Amino acid sequence: MERLGYSHLIERFSLTVVGQTLQCFLDTGTVLSREQTPEGMEIHYPRRFRTDGSWQEHLLFAIKHEGVNLEVLKALFQRLEVQEMAALVSASPHSIYVRRLWFLYEYLTGRELPVPPLKTGNYGYVLPPDEYFCLDRTHSWNARRQRLVCNLPGNAIFCPVVRLTSRIREYLQKDLASQVKEAISGYPVELIYRASDFLYLKETKSSYAIERQTPSQKRTAAFMGVLREAGKGSLSKPLLLRLQNAIVDERYAEKDYRDDQAYVGLALAPGRELVHFVGLKPCDLKPFMEAYLETAERLVGSSCDAVICAAVLSFAFVFIHPFDDGNGRLHRYLMHHVLNAMGFCPENVIFPVSAFLYKNAKLYDGMLESFSRRLLPLVEYRLAADGAMVVENDTVDFYRHIDFTRIVEDFFDAVEQTLKNELLPELDYLVRWEKARSLMSEIVDMPDKKAAQFILFTQQNQGKFPKARRNMFRELADEEIASLAKIVKDVLMPVTEQK
Repeated sequence: MERLGYSHLIERFSLTVVGQTLQCFLDTGTVLSREQTPEGMEIHYPRRFRTDGSWQEHLLFAIKHEGVNLEVLKALFQRLEVQEMAALVSASPHSIYVRRLWFLYEYLTGRELPVPPLKTGNYGYVLPPDEYFCLDRTHSWNARRQRLVCNLPGNAIFCPVVRLTSRIREYLQKDLASQVKEAISGYPVELIYRASDFLYLKETKSSYAIERQTPSQKRTAAFMGVLREAGKGSLSKPLLLRLQNAIVDERYAEKDYRDDQAYVGLALAPGRELVHFVGLKPCDLKPFMEAYLETAERLVGSSCDAVICAAVLSFAFVFIHPFDDGNGRLHRYLMHHVLNAMGFCPENVIFPVSAFLYKNAKLYDGMLESFSRRLLPLVEYRLAADGAMVVENDTVDFYRHIDFTRIVEDFFDAVEQTLKNELLPELDYLVRWEKARSLMSEIVDMPDKKAAQFILFTQQNQGKFPKARRNMFRELADEEIASLAKIVKDVLMPVTEQK
């Protein structure tokens, strides 16, 4: 079966790219058909789409029918001669598709084509706004040579890609930020304030638990302090270093980005290694992180959707892996930083998404593996006897234009479920707790610590106060014990928790 578009170009020019989730083929029939595959989508085009077989025709087919694939385009442009590309542009310089190719060639390669700038014509967009996540008009800029508005969400060194699938469009219509604010507005301000400590602690423990760690009180307090800073100030290298220093053991605090190769996995013995993911090479880190932080500043300061920005920037960070230790926790911190900075949550409210991800590890792992699984076969590495890794090929281009579409879809799911199953139940429980304490105080006004113990023991015993704990409350009469236990059962314990 004949390949079309990007798939043809990848095969024809032996391009090394992370991979296409969309595959296009030329069929012998007369009807276009689509087929979902484990790797993405296959589209079979009818015979009327047959090309003349030239790379130019396949490139034009790709930009028209498959959209803008920055990774494949950059890899292809590096193989083409300047005059070849100039001839393609000169043949039809006013076509919106050719203008996009012209702009992206110069933007991604840094080489200007010997083609005169356009003098007339309406401005179009580099990315079709109805098909891609892109910058708002305020933060975009005009490329006068091609008469295009550059609305790329990043820059030439780092530019994430998100296709607006039907699933993402549905979530954008839901406007989760408004749902969060509306839901929280139904609770008293003072209750939200009291709930914040519970939420910060819950998120801290969940973030560590994802990495199968139980933090000390010192580490817990440090990470809670980091979370309280989420959304304050702009992301910068000094801020990232300060945060990294705060959440790791002081012996592993870093003064700069790492200078050795980072990978996630385990070296069991020479020749017996289990590697799950390989981060950016240390020699590429400095310029790449500068580009990443520039992109982050632009996105966070825009009117773009906060959930998409949080997904892109947080997962990009963990894929870059700029530090030897703390990357995972900083990655999850960045979710909060972006959401808070872009006004997704009311002030002083932490959105407990790590708690959801911890309980839904399969979903979270799938988000991480959507990139790492396709990246790993392209990285040529060797492990020394001491476990140190050396990456022997150039890999930086694999990280430049990651397609975050699958991650964004799943992150929207996680955010919606966090609202329904983590944040609101936590606030509801606090309301019921205060009601229970008020009713209990009408029977006996016991100290808070004592009351908390009574509630805990009763909940652990399915709504009945345990006889084994009776001596701890010997100052109470049996009738008081029974009345207090009934309040705990009726107010604090849903039917599903009672046996």
